Amino acid sequence: MSDELGLSAGAKGISEGIKTGREAGREIGKNIEDVQKEAVDVAKERANAKIRERREAELKKERAIFKALEEYKHRKQITDEEYKLRVDFVKKYGTKEWDKLIQIKAEIEKLEKADKDYFDAELSKVRSVQFWCFMAAAWIAYYIVWGGKK
Repeated sequence: MSDELGLSAGAKGISEGIKTGREAGREIGKNIEDVQKEAVDVAKERANAKIRERREAELKKERAIFKALEEYKHRKQITDEEYKLRVDFVKKYGTKEWDKLIQIKAEIEKLEKADKDYFDAELSKVRSVQFWCFMAAAWIAYYIVWGGKK
C-alpha cells in the first residue's frame, strides 16, 4: 500500500535530492577553498613585492650614501690640494700674486661659461631650424597625399 501512494519513489527522490545537494555542497566548498587559496597566494605575492620594493629602495639609498661619500672625499681632496697649493704659492710669490692667480682663474671660468652659453644658444638655433624643417616636410607630405585631392 505504501508503494501505491508513491512513498518509495518519494523517498528515493528525497534521497537523490540529498545526494545531489551534498555533491553540490562539496563542489561549492571546493570552489570556496580554491578562491581562498588564490586570495592567499595573491596576498603573499603582494607582500613579497612590497618587501622587494622596500629592499630596492634601501639599496638605492645606500648607493646614494656611498656616492655622496665618494663625492665628499673627492671635493675634500680638491679643497685640501687647493689649500696646500695656496700656502706654497703665497710663500713663494706672495699674496698679491695669489690674487692675480685667482683673477686668472675667474677669467678662465668666465670664458668657459661664455663658450658653454654660446654653444647652448647655437644648439637651440639648430634645433629650432630642424623643427621648422620637419614642419615644412610634414606640410609638403600632407599636401602631396591629401591636399591635391578635391
